[in-house]
Amino acid sequence: MKTLLLSILVFILFLSCQNNSKKQAHSVAQADSLEQAFKAHLLETEQEFLAADWSPLSEEDKKRFTHLNYYPYDISWRFELPLHKYATPDSIIVKGSKKGDLRPAFKYGWFEFEKDGQNFNLQVIKILPSRPGQQAHLFLGFWDETSDRETYGGGRYIDIEKNEQNLYMVDFNYAYNPYCAYSGRYSCAVPPFENRLKIAVKAGEKKYKKHH
Repeated sequence: MKTLLLSILVFILFLSCQNNSKKQAHSVAQADSLEQAFKAHLLETEQEFLAADWSPLSEEDKKRFTHLNYYPYDISWRFELPLHKYATPDSIIVKGSKKGDLRPAFKYGWFEFEKDGQNFNLQVIKILPSRPGQQAHLFLGFWDETSDRETYGGGRYIDIEKNEQNLYMVDFNYAYNPYCAYSGRYSCAVPPFENRLKIAVKAGEKKYKKHH
């Protein structure tokens, strides 16, 4: 009887190891695929910074520019999240980095996510058109414990687009600096105070001064 029980336990452990091995292999494959996609995105962005009309770099900056400075891709900073929408959104004003830049907006909703055993919230703002030709858009900006140390002190942005499924990919690896990090010509939306994360987000773009 003991021999039979021992054999069953060994078999269960074997199956468990096999399942864990397959899961780990899939995770590694997925991480590698996402990292390659991120590197391709980064290369394309760097090329556009040198050639595109919308580039925030001055002609002098372009002569010295070699690459964008990002943390290595880390899949643990990638989250697929539902957006919790406010039933009665509050109207607010989003300040720009330049004096007098005030943008009408309202609180649209928030994301909840867990990282390293801690729970965090991120407010999502919907900025409304303030001039003809502009369109309303969702704004996700944040600060974290790297801000003004390793990353831009004015905060970083993550692009998100409204979708019918209400499921969003919030990937901090793609967090980027607003244009005012590159030039004083721009005024950039200041992230809401609630989005000061009490954690070091070592993913996404670093300070511009280290780009070249």
